Amino acid sequence: MIENRRNILKIEGIVKRFPGVVANDHVSFSLQEGEIHGLLGENGAGKSTLMKILYGLYAADEGEIWMKGQRLALNSPKDAIQAGIGMVHQHFKLIPRLTVLENIMLGERKTEEPRSNSRLPDWVPFSGSMRALMTNRTESRERVDELIDRYGFDIDPSEAVWELDVGERQRVEILKALYRDAEVLILDEPTAVLSPAESRELFGMLQKLTDEGLTVILITHKLEEILEHTDRTTVLRNGKVIDTVQTGTVSKAGLAEMMVGRDVLFETENRTSMVFESPVAEVQDLRAQDERGIEAVSGLDLTVHEGEIVGVAGVSGNGQRELAECLVGVRKSTAGRITIGDRDLTNRPPRSFVDADVSYIPEDRHKHGCTPDRSVLENAILKDSDSFGRILIDYDKAREHAEQIVEEFDVRVPNVDTQAKNLSGGNLQKLICGRELKRDPNFLVANQPTRGIDVGAIEYIREVLLEQREEGTGILLISEDLDEILQMSDRIVVLYEGKIVHETDAETADKETIGQYITGSKNDDIENRDSDAERESATDRSGVEA
Repeated sequence: MIENRRNILKIEGIVKRFPGVVANDHVSFSLQEGEIHGLLGENGAGKSTLMKILYGLYAADEGEIWMKGQRLALNSPKDAIQAGIGMVHQHFKLIPRLTVLENIMLGERKTEEPRSNSRLPDWVPFSGSMRALMTNRTESRERVDELIDRYGFDIDPSEAVWELDVGERQRVEILKALYRDAEVLILDEPTAVLSPAESRELFGMLQKLTDEGLTVILITHKLEEILEHTDRTTVLRNGKVIDTVQTGTVSKAGLAEMMVGRDVLFETENRTSMVFESPVAEVQDLRAQDERGIEAVSGLDLTVHEGEIVGVAGVSGNGQRELAECLVGVRKSTAGRITIGDRDLTNRPPRSFVDADVSYIPEDRHKHGCTPDRSVLENAILKDSDSFGRILIDYDKAREHAEQIVEEFDVRVPNVDTQAKNLSGGNLQKLICGRELKRDPNFLVANQPTRGIDVGAIEYIREVLLEQREEGTGILLISEDLDEILQMSDRIVVLYEGKIVHETDAETADKETIGQYITGSKNDDIENRDSDAERESATDRSGVEA
C-alpha cells in the first residue's frame, strides 16, 4: 500500500430505496488515487446499486458524490464518463458484428467539420460530415493503437468482436473506458467468466494501469482475488458499510464474517461415504459441435452412478457447455449415445429429459436459467407447469409450491410475485437450484452452480447438492473452481479440447497433477510419449533395431 495517496473520489451518505427495501443505507467511503479498492458483500448487499448510482444509471435518493473536490451531478452514464468514471459490466455491452474500433468509437461525439490537424488532403471529394467521420476514425485508430501498445492489450482493432474470446472482449471494454480518459474504473465481477490464465493477465494489466494513476473499484465474490490484488476493501451488508480495511490486515475468514455476519465454512465437512450402484447416466463415444460447427466434444465416454458426484474440471471452452447441453437435450450430438436410466435419449428433445427426471442448473442463470420478466412463482413452476393444471393453472397450488422453494432454499425476495430479474445473483441461483432439486431428480447436471455468487450462497448451494447426493441423485458437477471440484466430487475427470484426458477418485486426487492436465502441459507429455511408443513399435515390427 503506497502511503499518502490523495483521495480522488468520495461517496457520502448515499441512500437508495426501492419498494419494500433500502438498497443503500447512508453509504460512505472514499477512493485513493492509484489504488485497487475491493467492494465486497453478499448478493443483495447493495454493491451493484451503489455502482449504478456512481455510473449514472440510478439516481440516489440522498447523499453526494465528489470527484477531486467537485460535487458531481450524475444523471446518466454520459455524465459519469465526462467526470472520468468508466464501468465494465459483468455482461459486456458490445455489438458483436462491429469491429473493436467501431465498438470503442460508439457514442463518440462527431464534429461537423474536420479538425484542424486532419490527415485527409483537401482534394478528397467528401462532404464535411463524411470528412469528419473519416478523420475521427483515423485519429481514433491512432489513439486505440497507442493504448494497445502502451498497456500490452494484444488486440487487433479491425477484428470483429464476435471473433474474440471472452478475455479479449473484456479487454475491449477496458479499452473503451481508457479511450474516454477514465480516471476511476469500476469492474463488476471481471473474472467470473475468465480462465485462471486470463485472470492473471487481467490483474497484471490492472497493476500497470494503477501504477500510472488509474483507480479501480473491484467487485468480486472471490476472496482470494481481494486478498491478493486490492489495497483496501469496503464491505457492505444489508445496504450498510460494515467497514473499510487495509486488505493486508484481514484474513479470508475475517472478510467472510464481515460479509455474512457469521463464520463461513470454506470446505465441506462430514461427507458420508456412498456405495455407488446402478448408473443414472451413460455417455458413449459422444461427439458434438459448437455454434461455429467446430467439434467441441470428441468421442467422450462417461458414467454417473446413483448417489455419485462426478466433477468435471477444466478451463472454460474445452467442451463443458456442449457436454452439459447434450445431456439435457438442448444440443444435438453428431455421434454417440446418451442413456438416462434405461432409456436411450440420444438427440431427444429437452422434454424427454425432463420426463426422465433429469434436472439442469445452467452456467448462465439469466439467459438459460430463468425467464427474467416473469415472476418468481412462474419461474418456480417452469419445468412442471402441467402439475399445476394442463389448461388453467391452479395458482393457489403454484403459489404454495413457489413459497416452499423460497423458504426451503433461503431465497430472499419480498414475495413470489417479484420478477426474477429483480433478484440478486445469489438469490436467483438459489431459486433455480430450488426449482431443479425440488423435482427430486435422478440425474442432475450442474454447470458452474456457484459462479459469481457470494460465500454464504456458495456454502448453502454446496450443502444442498451434497444432501441431494445422499438422497441418491447422480450429479455431474462442472466447475472451473478446482477447489470446489476437489471438495465436492467422488470422482474427477479433466476435460481438455473435448476429451477426458485424466480421471481419478477424490481420495487420491492430486491438485498439481490435475492442474497440469487442465492447462494441457501434462497432455503434451502423454502425446509425445505415445508417439514415441508408436514409433518404437513400428520399428520393432519392421525388424530394424530401435
